[in-house]
Order: sequence, then structure tokens, then C-alpha cells
Amino acid sequence: MIPNSMMFRVASTLNAVGIVLVLANWYRRPDAMLAWAAALAMFAVMIAALRLSGAIVQRTTTEATAARGREQITTAVVFAALMMGIPLALTLARSYGLGDGDDAARRSTGFLTGLFLAMIGNVMPKNVPPFSSGGDAARQQAFQRLAGWTWVLCGLGSAIGWLVLPIDIAQTAAIVLAVTAIAVTILHLVRLAGRARTNTPAA
Repeated sequence: MIPNSMMFRVASTLNAVGIVLVLANWYRRPDAMLAWAAALAMFAVMIAALRLSGAIVQRTTTEATAARGREQITTAVVFAALMMGIPLALTLARSYGLGDGDDAARRSTGFLTGLFLAMIGNVMPKNVPPFSSGGDAARQQAFQRLAGWTWVLCGLGSAIGWLVLPIDIAQTAAIVLAVTAIAVTILHLVRLAGRARTNTPAA
């Protein structure tokens, strides 16, 4: 991992802020000690992943893919830190009587989850095998592009739904979109496998 990159600094800062929020919530509500300890453990895992994954990726991949792997890991840590940090901040605000943060926490977590799914979909076509790899590389490329678009649309639709729809409807819509995306992905994966068997020469 490149320690002076912008995304690395953002991820490190979000983890540090998250730890401060956990400790502040722990101070306000010591009765929920197990929950706060679990949250601290999660932030510790993310910090370790951020610090160690760069070296692991560098040793297990080529230089051409190492940078992309580091970027994906850092982005995932940023999203995870946000998904944990925002509810923690809202919980802390509510403990000081600054409003009911339950709906805001659910909306923010759902919105970030949608964005994360869209990000995953955007990455899928970038990991396609080259045409020179032979076999069904072209079909695999087409499948991963389709799967990528499916999850980008699912993620964006879910994120928008969490912003504009009532909470219960947004949750239902997000589940329907995710199930639909999974079904579409599986359907095209089965079709890809069927075509591969059809084109395999008989022994």
C-alpha cells in the first residue's frame, strides 16, 4: 500500500475517527461494552488490512495488477469505515439528545451499501481475462461486463431508493434489486457454462 496516497490517507483518517467515536459511545453507554468492543475489533481488522494487504498483493500478483488490487482494498476499507462510522456518529448524537438517529443511520448505511455494490460492479469488467488466454475468454469478458452493469444498476437504484423512498419501501426495494441482480448473474453464468460444454470437443 502506498502510504502517502490520497485514498490511503482518507482510509486511515476514517478508521481513526471511527475509533474515537467508539470510545466516545463507550463512555456515554458503558452498558453496551460488548458492542463497542466488537466495533473496536472491526476497526483494528480494517487497519491491519490497510497496512498489510499492500505487501501481500505485491507478492502474489504481477506489478500490472498490484496497484489495482491496492486501490480496491483501500476503497473497500473506506466504504466499510463509513458504514460503521456514520451510525456511530448518529448514535453518539442521539445520546446527547440531538434527535432520533435510527432512520438516518438506516438510510446512510443503505445508501453506502448501494454505492459499494455499484463500485463492485464497476470493477468487474476490469478484471476480465485477455483474449489471448484462449478458450472462452471472449464469452467470459461479455459475461463480466453484463454482470458489472447489472450490479452497477442494482447499487445505484438501491442508493437512490434509500435517499428518496420511505424507509420500509426502500428496504424492500433494495432486497428486490439485490435478488434480481443475483438471479440475472446466475442465469447468465449458467448460460456461459452451457455454451462452454457445447463447444468442448468430444473426447
